[in-house]
Amino acid sequence: MNCRPNSPLKLLLAAVPVVAIAVACILHSSTSGSRYSSILRDPPSASQNHRRLRLVNLIKDPKTVIPRETQLVQNADTPQFGVLLTCSDGFFDLWLNWLIFFERLEIPDLPVFLFAEDEVTHARCLELLDQPRESGYRADVTCLPWDFVFEKKEGSGSLKAFSYNQMGYKLMMTHRPTVVNRLLEMGRHIIFSDADVVWLKNPLAHIQQVFMNNDPIVHILGQFDKKRICPGFTVYRACPEVIKFIDMWQDDLSKGDPSKNQVPFNNVLDVAMSSGIPVPDHNGNTTVKKITAAFLPNRLFPNGKLYFEEMTDAEREGAMVVHNNWIIGYDEKINRFKDFDLWAL
Repeated sequence: MNCRPNSPLKLLLAAVPVVAIAVACILHSSTSGSRYSSILRDPPSASQNHRRLRLVNLIKDPKTVIPRETQLVQNADTPQFGVLLTCSDGFFDLWLNWLIFFERLEIPDLPVFLFAEDEVTHARCLELLDQPRESGYRADVTCLPWDFVFEKKEGSGSLKAFSYNQMGYKLMMTHRPTVVNRLLEMGRHIIFSDADVVWLKNPLAHIQQVFMNNDPIVHILGQFDKKRICPGFTVYRACPEVIKFIDMWQDDLSKGDPSKNQVPFNNVLDVAMSSGIPVPDHNGNTTVKKITAAFLPNRLFPNGKLYFEEMTDAEREGAMVVHNNWIIGYDEKINRFKDFDLWAL
């Protein structure tokens, strides 16, 4: 989807207000003790453990999934958001780094859902969430097992952990739309974040302001990347139009190289914005509806090329969310984070 002079995405970009939110980033440093000591404090109580396990069971129950043809968000004036990440064992340290920076912000009422791509990650995540935090704040994190979305085959044993650019990594790309839709069907707007992202300031007020504006209604809000939206940091409105769009993205993604998920995402988005997509209603009728998408301000939500290569130190001070893309390789990502003091492990 090229951002043509009269394209709806470019026109909307000009209309989206840029709101700078002064939220101090609380810095922590620890050079001794456990490798994970910077996020530890008192262990959770039995009631907290019970609540987390109950929530996992609740969202796995298909009875709790709202039918797609109904109105998903019951109260549009007070939308509820959640953050979704997916992670395999090969990316666990990146996810952990994300969590440390996220917990420093102490954002209230913003639950985090981590979809574990393999059983090793699921077990490590549950163990980690039971550890204490030195920071004094614990994020509301739910670790979603594989069978939250997919049926586990009998006798399959542990799902294989994988690292960057292996076949497992490409398969992980194909799972993401399905996981996003499962949470959208529950009526919660989803902020999808790659694990190679660092949250430096609380972006929620800016996101909420855009989603509360009903003229026009923004369905998808994403990071600017080469005049296209990067699915690695994207906000999705919980509504039938977006769920149908993600279904179409999933279908298109399965036809090509899943590691290049940005191309089919934007191809389908171009169609959804210009021509519309067929959306069924509760009566079984289908109506063609268009989707409205907007870019997040790229100075507040910079991609890797902009933040690490082009912005000045003064400009970096204003960034809210940094995506460590535009670089290939797991170790290369970590080293670049370290070079800019964005690595907490």
